[in-house]
Order: sequence, then C-alpha cells, then structure tokens
Amino acid sequence: MKKFISLIAIIFPCYAFAASNNDTITSKLNDTFSFELESNPTTGFGWMIKNLPKNVVLVGMEYIQSKNCGNNLGCDGVEKFFFKAITLGTGTLELKYGQPFEDLPTKSTYKYI
Repeated sequence: MKKFISLIAIIFPCYAFAASNNDTITSKLNDTFSFELESNPTTGFGWMIKNLPKNVVLVGMEYIQSKNCGNNLGCDGVEKFFFKAITLGTGTLELKYGQPFEDLPTKSTYKYI
C-alpha cells in the first residue's frame, strides 16, 4: 500500500487544513494535526513509523473500524495518527505498512513536513 501525504510546517502564521484526499496537511506551530491511512490490523498488518522528523512529535494514534463491518471479524478500517508541530521547519515522515514480526517492507509511505 503506497500513499503520499505532504505535511508542511510553514513560518507563522499558517493554518491547519487537510485536503480531501489527505495529500497535504499544513499546521500552525504548536497545533496538532492528524491523518488517516487504510489498515487492517486483524491480519497482523499495521503502520509503523520508521523516520519521524525533528519538527513534529507523535501524540497519539488509534484504529477506527469500518462502519459497515458490524460485528464481523477481519474488517478493514483506518489508522489515525495525531502529531504536534513543535518547531518550524521541514522534514520527511516515513511510514511502513507491514507486520511487526516480519522484516520491514521495502516500499515506504512518505509524508513531507
């Protein structure tokens, strides 16, 4: 699974918004922002952060099961990540979708901050 999201921390003032396809997220200094990536942790797969730039911190994450799943097992959903912009600047956030007990996949998802 490969997705690209640009996260840009621009010199104050700037405003937080997310495009409908999650391609770009811009955050004001000291604000939190989030994005979602499709996931199915019931298969053992999940998103792992390989590289976190110095200008943001991860403040939380959660799995949200698909609403049409009902009481069924094995349904897909999204993993939602929450970050806080702690300094001005740019960087690259690298995430990998895989099983934590396996070797990391070669493909990465990059977020540009």
